[in-house]
Amino acid sequence: MKVVHYLDSARLGLMSPSASRRHGELARFATTPAASPLMDVLLNEGGGAWPESIRREFPLLSDFPGITGFRQRVLTTLGCADWQRLILGTTSNSLIHVASQLLSGPCRRVLTTDLAWPVYRKVLERRSSKRSGDLHIVPLRQFISERHPTKSELIEFIANQFGERNCDGLFATAVSHDGVRLPVAEMIAAIRRRSEVKVSVIDGAQEFAQVDHRSSLRAADFYITSGHKWAGSYIPIAMGVFGANRSASRTAQILAHQMENGAIEDPLMQLCWDSTDSQPFAAPSTANIAALFACDAAISDFGEDNANIRCEPLADNEIDGLHNQLSENGWRSIFSSQALRSRTTVLHHESLKRHSPAAVRECFASRGIALTAYDHGSVRLSIPRGNWTTDIQIDVGQRFNSVQASLIGKA
Repeated sequence: MKVVHYLDSARLGLMSPSASRRHGELARFATTPAASPLMDVLLNEGGGAWPESIRREFPLLSDFPGITGFRQRVLTTLGCADWQRLILGTTSNSLIHVASQLLSGPCRRVLTTDLAWPVYRKVLERRSSKRSGDLHIVPLRQFISERHPTKSELIEFIANQFGERNCDGLFATAVSHDGVRLPVAEMIAAIRRRSEVKVSVIDGAQEFAQVDHRSSLRAADFYITSGHKWAGSYIPIAMGVFGANRSASRTAQILAHQMENGAIEDPLMQLCWDSTDSQPFAAPSTANIAALFACDAAISDFGEDNANIRCEPLADNEIDGLHNQLSENGWRSIFSSQALRSRTTVLHHESLKRHSPAAVRECFASRGIALTAYDHGSVRLSIPRGNWTTDIQIDVGQRFNSVQASLIGKA
């Protein structure tokens, strides 16, 4: 199996070149007898504190600036202000529990949409069930598929829903797992012109490194994202940014309290906790520190990308050309609203409905394309940043049609 086109970054991004090289060096480092004490120095003080002979032998690991320096690198790469703080974790599950508690405290009713990741929505629903139904889920998918709204029409719809339902908290998904991109910063600004927003949480897991995330980051009281999808760390790592006004101290208190009482059992989060407001925590078990080194190297690669390329929205011709090519053979886009595009798109074909997602994914891989397949004949593809030419688009379209012909023949 030779995959030529990796179109699956929304699922798990390819490891960046620097992250890959450093990960290989980490494996070699792990075989040295002095690895354990040297690792303590590396995490606490950074590779600059290593003896010169060790730095020469492991130059890529030596570039790691320690946990404190790494936190600052992430904040800088994200474009955070000086007053913003970072929490790191193994998965986003810990962060969503913090977010739900942050919202449930001061907010009477929280608005979210059906674009939210199902696991996150369940967490919000469970917490709201304890408080007599204080969660309003907007059926946004139906609104988008039926109305094909402009950006301003969508903002108006959300702002009206927020006011009519007497909401005062918001959990918004910046880019959904199937590629719908919401103008969350403009949504929050429009809502605030009419209503009070006590807490705003933005899920940017699919936003950072796929599209420009900076306006979302500035608009959120708590911003959740990741390093292992579009940013290229590959090894899972979750990141939460907070520090906005009145919610900053409360967010830190929730985090510290949940780690202290065992509600959060995330060794990486406890190892990397910024203990400005509390005592540091001892990790309850071994943390996957490889995620730190990979993410640090990946964001270095990302930071070296041309800013215009990494923040540029997907041009209409980049995806329209593929859609037009595939539509001739029966493929159609699930969400066609151009105003809400990201670099991720979901396509559907009736002939695939009788095949399992695993069979469809395997067939695409055998034709040189890595993507995600779903039930009912849908597939998700992630258009890479840069290096998406007309020739590549045509080749991808031809491989799609080859898969289609193959699966029809197996029906």
